[in-house]
Amino acid sequence: MNPRDELAGYVALQRLLDRRSALQRERDTPPDELVTLRTRFAERHEALADRQQRRDILQKEQPALQREVEALREEREHFRKQKSQVTNMKQLSAVVSELDHVESQLKAKEERLFVVWQELEALEKEVTELSAESPEERSVRELAEVEWDRRRLAADTELTAVRRSLKEARTQLGPSSWARFEKLWGIRKPNAVVPLDGTSCSACHAELRPALVQLVRAAASLETCESCRRLLYDGEQFPAP
Repeated sequence: MNPRDELAGYVALQRLLDRRSALQRERDTPPDELVTLRTRFAERHEALADRQQRRDILQKEQPALQREVEALREEREHFRKQKSQVTNMKQLSAVVSELDHVESQLKAKEERLFVVWQELEALEKEVTELSAESPEERSVRELAEVEWDRRRLAADTELTAVRRSLKEARTQLGPSSWARFEKLWGIRKPNAVVPLDGTSCSACHAELRPALVQLVRAAASLETCESCRRLLYDGEQFPAP
């Protein structure tokens, strides 16, 4: 195999490998729009679960508070009756002290119960809103998922073809040329074979000697960048198919 044909094989291999990488990224990386929709949907469900959990806690606390409030109200009435029946200042002082203590507890429990009622009312509204994904939102999300599935299927189909082409290219190169490429690829992947960028290497951007540029353009030998050691070719000599 002459150097030009060998170089052409290497260029084809590099392009196939580039395409394989691009297809793998396309297959494995959902588009930004879908990521945004999925994130929004997940955040909605996370917020819904958080509100539901908080609602459950308050719904358990509320009846317990109501029972405590009712018990304290009964106790307050008890001490009020006692207050009206005392016969001396010592008894009155003791009953008033107990009554003040009960009223203080009752006030705190009633305030807490009112806060719980308010929070439960707000939570019920939020749970209702978060539970209801609008038809428009659901349609947009489902269409994005369908389009993503279609793109992944197309990428998988093309990947199969690219892998088959890689096997064919390896066979056409032959064992020795393939071994040379494999060694270069192992050191310089994902770009082992790169085109000229004017008179520079397109990978490391090093300015090349004029004589080296001419040798690369002539394609009569295999030439590498003196800076990054990647194999060079002239894109005009080997245009993409």
